[in-house]
Amino acid sequence: MLEARVLSLRDRVFELEEAEEESKAKITGLERRSTNLEVQLDRAKAEFRQQAKRFEEAEADLTGDVQDVYDEGFKDALAQVACVHPEVDTTPFSTSNLVDNGKIVTRVFP
Repeated sequence: MLEARVLSLRDRVFELEEAEEESKAKITGLERRSTNLEVQLDRAKAEFRQQAKRFEEAEADLTGDVQDVYDEGFKDALAQVACVHPEVDTTPFSTSNLVDNGKIVTRVFP
């Protein structure tokens, strides 16, 4: 009976050792996967930062282009007014001004 109990305990130790090895293998796999995911996340963050920078640069270029076109159109309109009404002084008029309470004031950008 004692021998059967010892054999049973040995079998249980063997099972636990196998389970330990399986657990170690799973842990190693999870650690490797975690490391890979961290690397992928870092790459994704770096790519996102690059894309955000490119977007900001493109936005600045487009904004500048739109502003240039707007300024040219405004200058053309002022030239037409000066052509029809040569007595009008167009120097106070600018795309950087606006009308506030019936007065021309410099536009304040946030």
